[in-house]
Amino acid sequence: MDFTYKYTDGQQRFRGEVQSWLKANLPHEVQDSSGQPVLDQTSLGVCAALREKLGAKGWLASQEPMERVGKGLDPADATVLFEELDARGLGWLLEETAGALRAIARCDAQGDRESWANAIANGRIGCWRSQIDSIDDLDPGDWGIQVTRDADDRILDGEGIFQGRDPAPGYLWTLAVHDPEGDPEQAFSAFLIPPNLDGISIHPVRRMSPDPAHRICFDQVRVPPHCLLGQEKDGWDLAQSTFPIPFATAYTSVQDQPLDDLLDYARTTTVQGVSIAAEPVRQQLLMEAYINRGIQRLFRMRDTWMRSTGTALTYHAAQTRLWEQRSALRLSEITREVLGVYALLDHRDPRAPNNGNFELQQRLALTNSSASGSDSKIIARALGLASQEPERVGSSAG
Repeated sequence: MDFTYKYTDGQQRFRGEVQSWLKANLPHEVQDSSGQPVLDQTSLGVCAALREKLGAKGWLASQEPMERVGKGLDPADATVLFEELDARGLGWLLEETAGALRAIARCDAQGDRESWANAIANGRIGCWRSQIDSIDDLDPGDWGIQVTRDADDRILDGEGIFQGRDPAPGYLWTLAVHDPEGDPEQAFSAFLIPPNLDGISIHPVRRMSPDPAHRICFDQVRVPPHCLLGQEKDGWDLAQSTFPIPFATAYTSVQDQPLDDLLDYARTTTVQGVSIAAEPVRQQLLMEAYINRGIQRLFRMRDTWMRSTGTALTYHAAQTRLWEQRSALRLSEITREVLGVYALLDHRDPRAPNNGNFELQQRLALTNSSASGSDSKIIARALGLASQEPERVGSSAG
């Protein structure tokens, strides 16, 4: 059963160039990440300098979101670059950049917005983004940041959770709601805001996920008109077009370190002189995880091909993301069944296998899964299985 992706000669040459460049430029603080996400604050600070070097090489942005503001990597080369960075726990450098650029690219890249796009693509600044678990379930009444208009300026009030691995953000990407009781498609505007405006305060948040998160409060923050992305009340549409296709699902990742580590551990760990991988039940579980990963790669290969040929991804990205989330949760279950209680020990316990990375994988699988079921809804609509919205009270019969 071979799930190996066949690379072109051009991709292989570019891979060699990337590997040589990373060997010469990768900071020693992140050289031994073993594919795990780089999350500690010291290393994150070092990564900001690495991001700027990537930007100077023109490697920080894929071609698609850069069409209006400059040429980025074509999909084939971006695939290879993402794989090499992701293998070192640094794939997020491209993921976070792509989200901001894709939002800006939807707008007229003029004036300040063009300078923002160039600064982000060149790696000079990072961007924190409002945490949005589901566009389908985006409720104006539950959104914590409100906006009112004062002449040409907008006034933001409220608070929200923002995600981003930069120690300090260059900009904040957020939605703000005009009418908490309005139609979601007409209730939001999108903004890209410098964090040093008067009235903004930033507070760290501790949670189960190791990914950094911050609660940001807006107290009568006056936002100039050039910070508005697109037109007023276009926020839902802008988020809809940029949120459903995360950068990672557009690329064929050959790295799946948690499963590779589990397979290696099972092969090399013995109980009473016998490898635990030789036990028939464990064998079946490990083979199931391997097959799930192969299916995940096929989904990613399809998405990569579709993007490279200009084919629109409608439900496809949701399909890939849903499979990845469910596969990660199933891998967590298999890890616990193969390793037993030791799978729950984190890096602080000297008995933890694989330096606690198995426990980290399980936490990431839980926090990265979509509790809202938005991906399932997208797929159901594409298959004609979604229930019809009830008719609004007061609407006229045809």
